[in-house]
Amino acid sequence: MSHKNNSQLWMVPFADLMTCLVILFLALYGLSFSMKKSDYEIAIANMQKELGDKGAGKKIAELEATRQVEKDLKKQIDEGSLGMEVTTSRIKLTFSSPILFDSGSAVLKDSAKAVLDPVAASLLKMGTKVIVEGHTDSARMLGKKFASNRELSIMRAFSVINYLTTKGVPPARVTAFGYGEFRPAAPNDNEANRLKNRRIEIIIMRQADAQEGKT
Repeated sequence: MSHKNNSQLWMVPFADLMTCLVILFLALYGLSFSMKKSDYEIAIANMQKELGDKGAGKKIAELEATRQVEKDLKKQIDEGSLGMEVTTSRIKLTFSSPILFDSGSAVLKDSAKAVLDPVAASLLKMGTKVIVEGHTDSARMLGKKFASNRELSIMRAFSVINYLTTKGVPPARVTAFGYGEFRPAAPNDNEANRLKNRRIEIIIMRQADAQEGKT
């Protein structure tokens, strides 16, 4: 009577498992291209929640807030008054300085307030830290109020922060930096590029629990 060798039978369910995992990863890869980044992250977080990840609920709430920020600021993005970049660690909002300030000035234009109001409303929905960065081009400050481009850039960042706090954003959440011409977005070789360098960036940190755990 012959005896069958059962030692290799485990390979059948293992092969089936590997096939399912390949299909899953291919599906996720396809989703990453067909969905907005925030929607894709929420889909992954919901999957983690279904698999029993205890921290997934908080992550989903934070991701929903991030997606809401994108919706709230869609009008400004479509108009071109605001640039927006979303990564897993932050949301970066970029304003061209002429939208917010007159040349050589750190006083917000009246029209700038209408641009910043929806930003303040979005910040109130998120409990994370916010960094406001001022940037300029490399043109010299001749006969101007400020001694250097760096001084101008930090005062502009402070002006943005002061306005956001009047709208209810807690001052303890907001930090200002002024980099002057030292972190250009483009070479300072023509007026179009210099315009890109004259900007305010508002960086909204994500994943509050992870950030707080490091402090």
